[in-house]
Amino acid sequence: MARQFLTTGEIAEVCDLSQQTIIRQIDRGFLKGFVIPGSSHRRASVDSVREWMQNAGMDMGALDAKFGLGEGKQEQSVSGVRETGLVSGSD
Repeated sequence: MARQFLTTGEIAEVCDLSQQTIIRQIDRGFLKGFVIPGSSHRRASVDSVREWMQNAGMDMGALDAKFGLGEGKQEQSVSGVRETGLVSGSD
């Protein structure tokens, strides 16, 4: 299952920015995110992070490489997965 949300620390690491910068971006509405109820922790969806990075002219390859989130990227063919015995049936 693909990741849906990232922490401010994860976003900061990928973007080579401080965690506080990411928090400010969320708080100021530049990066769509949310605060987890009952805490001060924030999260942002992968789609929001992609959009924010694209608008800022950042390389999104680091996001895909770090979290294996390549859009439409399939690691193995279906037949390759069948060979491992994880699925059965025919194409």
